[in-house]
Amino acid sequence: MKVSIYGAGNQHLYVNKLKLPELFGGEPPYGGSRMAIEFAEAGHDVVLAEPDRNMLTEEMWDKVEKAGVKVTNNDIEAARHGEMHILFTPFGCYTIDIAKRIIPYVPRDAVLLTTCTISPIVLYSCLKYELRERKDIGISSLHPAAVPGTPQHDHYIIGGTSLDGKDYLTEEQLKKCIELIESVNKKAYVVPIDVVSAVSDMGVLTTAIALAGILEYYKVGRRIIGAPKKMVEQQIVMALQTLASLVATSGVYGLLKALNVELVTKSASSMNLSEDQRGLKVALDILNNIDEKFVEKAKKAKINPTTLVDSQALVNEIKGVVGEKAAEGIIERSRKKLFMG
Repeated sequence: MKVSIYGAGNQHLYVNKLKLPELFGGEPPYGGSRMAIEFAEAGHDVVLAEPDRNMLTEEMWDKVEKAGVKVTNNDIEAARHGEMHILFTPFGCYTIDIAKRIIPYVPRDAVLLTTCTISPIVLYSCLKYELRERKDIGISSLHPAAVPGTPQHDHYIIGGTSLDGKDYLTEEQLKKCIELIESVNKKAYVVPIDVVSAVSDMGVLTTAIALAGILEYYKVGRRIIGAPKKMVEQQIVMALQTLASLVATSGVYGLLKALNVELVTKSASSMNLSEDQRGLKVALDILNNIDEKFVEKAKKAKINPTTLVDSQALVNEIKGVVGEKAAEGIIERSRKKLFMG
């Protein structure tokens, strides 16, 4: 398979700042350059596009080239080469600019694949104009969900059919993504494309802790209290929507001020109804020992106007009022705001 990777990865960040060799293990180069090495060693025809030679030491570049990777500083050269185009590029708009630049040159039925630098949903939204002329191009992710080159990186996450039923790549293109991942002896996880960021990006820390809280409350609410399933799920929606909305309008410090952490800990303590509620015990310990700097900044924070709604109910209301077609633009802009800010 012909693979083009854009971005070698900032080794200064990985080695000197994050200290990955000591923290996780493995050896440099990490990131996009390591992906290139692994795909080349598996027998694929790999081009690595990196305009900044200083991203790697000469010794690291030597490892890349000895693995059979062709290195170029020209994105267009890489674009003409690959069936699979992996964007291990800087966050946000820079990645979008690279994608726009290479689209006219990629071969037919090529796939553009995001990593941790941008949501595939956002990439698609920003490329709508360019993709009108290239409907053959697929959009998805080949998200490592760990730093390539560390022992933790034993999987990739691919974005499949979205939660609202839309496909951004063909079945054949999806199959190629899976084959590419499995060829380097890694596990391929296919999830809805709009879920990729929540389970892969750094914010997965929030996802993991929130998910544990949901499951713990569900168990307590249903098994111990005996509350109706619908009531328990509605309270979960209400709590998460409140937290998310306050962060969106007022930031983390505004959230702390609005909730009143002391009150949250007292209220949550009353839900400690079972010996095996490990999640709640850890949460209470953390909340009872918040850094004083957080507390002081929260006191000075501004709580901006915030309208709490059920987001999915609002979507249905909008569709009902203005119609499906007119609602598309509103939903698209709101989706981009959610995934890109």
